[in-house]
Amino acid sequence: MQRLKDYFSKNKVTLMVIPNAEKSIKQWKFNLAIAFIVLITLTLVNIGLLINTVTAKAESAHLNVANDALSQDLVRTQDKITSLENINQSKSDEIDHLKASLISSTDFLEERLEEMDQAQTYITQLVDLFNAETNSSLVAPVSRSFSRTAPVAVDASTGDSLSYSEDALISSVESLVSSDEISNILSEQSEAYTELVSKLESQISYLECRPDFFPTSGTITSTFGYRKDPFTGQTALHNGIDISSTSGTNIYAAGTGVITFAGWSGSFGNVIVIDHGYGYETAYAHCKTLDREVGETVQKGDQIATMGSTGRATGTHLHFEIRYNGSAINPLNIVTQK
Repeated sequence: MQRLKDYFSKNKVTLMVIPNAEKSIKQWKFNLAIAFIVLITLTLVNIGLLINTVTAKAESAHLNVANDALSQDLVRTQDKITSLENINQSKSDEIDHLKASLISSTDFLEERLEEMDQAQTYITQLVDLFNAETNSSLVAPVSRSFSRTAPVAVDASTGDSLSYSEDALISSVESLVSSDEISNILSEQSEAYTELVSKLESQISYLECRPDFFPTSGTITSTFGYRKDPFTGQTALHNGIDISSTSGTNIYAAGTGVITFAGWSGSFGNVIVIDHGYGYETAYAHCKTLDREVGETVQKGDQIATMGSTGRATGTHLHFEIRYNGSAINPLNIVTQK
């Protein structure tokens, strides 16, 4: 150690500065130990700077990588934002379409419900007129009412009504689609009208078959009930009415039905019998000619025979009977006289 100290103290380091040829050379002498320390210090500083430069480059490379990743994330985020904006625009367009559809559907339903109300009024009037004309007792169906008051949001502070929010609109559309109230009303109304039509058809069929059409033209010469028999002179039940006119006068079906007999029948002479259904049957006796055959269907008012005096008759006339469930009834209680 002492030798090393002696070596450093005896040896010097000279630092020379040569500015140019005109100026003198400047030189400085330093102790070798000081020079060594300065050299070591500079070396350490350079090593530190080198380490710092390498570390800085490594950090810079890492930051570049992170920056690239962030840039890619930013691009992806921007793409997502653009996609969300497109979706939002699509939803906005869909909501606008739903708004327009809701308004159109509401207007359509309002028109249909108004038409239903008008039809209800018209049908009620028709049924009332039908009942008055036919002494029937049909009842017009009454439709179940449907609430047409749409929910409206109200500003609590001002009391002014507000437009639908998107959530309220979608809720209303879903409610409109999922609710069966309108469908149920239409179904009930359709069933009621179908039932009414069925009843009307049945009633019309009954009215067509009911033998209330006056069967011929002429004068009633004998009514229904007990009377003195013109041949025996004794009191006997007259089961029909006698209508007198000229020979060959047309005889008409008092109601729609099926011919069940057409031919000669003892004292009745030529007779036609019609089964009208609903328990009604009519007989037309003393005919001159029979213009229909058994099994034929005739309509009310169809010509079926001509008036004569066949069988036991005092003169040209039609003996007309109405039987209900097999029993003779007074035709004048059924037919409408001309």
